[in-house]
Amino acid sequence: MTTPVLSPEWMQTYGELWNNTEATRQGLKKLSMVIEYRLAEDESRAGQIQVVLGEVVRAGAPADGVKPEFVLTANTDTWQRLGRGELPASKAMVTRKVKFRGPMAVALANLPSLEAAMKMMGQIDGTDWSV
Repeated sequence: MTTPVLSPEWMQTYGELWNNTEATRQGLKKLSMVIEYRLAEDESRAGQIQVVLGEVVRAGAPADGVKPEFVLTANTDTWQRLGRGELPASKAMVTRKVKFRGPMAVALANLPSLEAAMKMMGQIDGTDWSV
């Protein structure tokens, strides 16, 4: 069975993986934020996670009235390359392969955790990357 990338079900799995990954949960334990991920090919395909002190407490479709602190937009090829570890998150942001909106200083200060979060995109079995 396949699950479309960034679908509510896929985001649920992503949130569970986040909470079970030391680099994200512990690495961001002082931060609370809402992160929205989007597909450049179809920005209506988006998913959100709400992180409270490093732990995902909500994962799914973007919630009405919830403005994300961070918005990351990339095409499916870029998300896949990040997930396979072929493209470092820092390079993807500097070269604008990932369009990033949010406090850059916070992202750069937490780069190891950001790298881990990007690599998790490639760890969800049965991801349907078609748009």
